[in-house]
This record gives sequence, C-alpha cells and structure tokens, in this order.
Amino acid sequence: FRSMKPATSADTQPLELLISSLLYLMTRYTANPCPNIRQAVIHHLAMLQEHPNTRNADALINTARRLTSEWSRNPESRAQSNPRQAHQTLQ
Repeated sequence: FRSMKPATSADTQPLELLISSLLYLMTRYTANPCPNIRQAVIHHLAMLQEHPNTRNADALINTARRLTSEWSRNPESRAQSNPRQAHQTLQ
C-alpha cells in the first residue's frame, strides 16, 4: 500500500480510477476484514476528498468525510453500532 498521506497534485490519479479502486477495496474488506485493507480504504477516502476534480462536489466530499469517520472507528464499535452486522458476524 502507498503512504497514508493524502494525494498531492503530483501524484493525483484520475478520479474514475480512484473511485473504482475505493469501491474495490470496500468490497474486498467485506470478504476479508483485514486492517491493511481498512487503512487503504481510509487513505483512498482522504485522496477523494483532496482530489482536484471534487473541489465543487460538496455532496461527494461530505460523504467521503462521513465515511472516513466511519471507517476510522474501531471495527468492533462499528459492529456494535449496527446490530444487524454484529448478528451476522456472530453466525
């Protein structure tokens, strides 16, 4: 995985590729809840918030900010805040 700092203009990838990568990582995490994948999701959400093509996309930036907060929480506390998910984890 790349460094955890938000992207700078020198290493900004195309927005479509960034979103595709983010969706892939989120899907992979559901199949394999690995801490490294979770950190990569957080990193990609940060890059999405800082991407030059999202400057005027307030809804996208706000959603990425809320998701960053959600993904940054401890996975156990995420399961507790979603009883349905916690029930599925116990099965």
